[in-house]
Amino acid sequence: MERVRVEGELSSCPKCGAGGGFHVGFRRPGPGPERKLEVVLLCPACRFRFTVGEFLLPDGEPRPFDPTLDGGQ
Repeated sequence: MERVRVEGELSSCPKCGAGGGFHVGFRRPGPGPERKLEVVLLCPACRFRFTVGEFLLPDGEPRPFDPTLDGGQ
């Protein structure tokens, strides 16, 4: 998996040059309890898979109880 630097707009594949945007996939960034998913861009023409850096989403799992946030005080 490669990391691609974005300058301006990214709408064409950095590998094959195909335009029109990308398909989107998600993966866990690594082992451990991190509750995030990394966004993976996939070229629909050549299937090149890449990321563009810190672009993480919550994984949808509820966070653990935190008394400092959930205690109501």
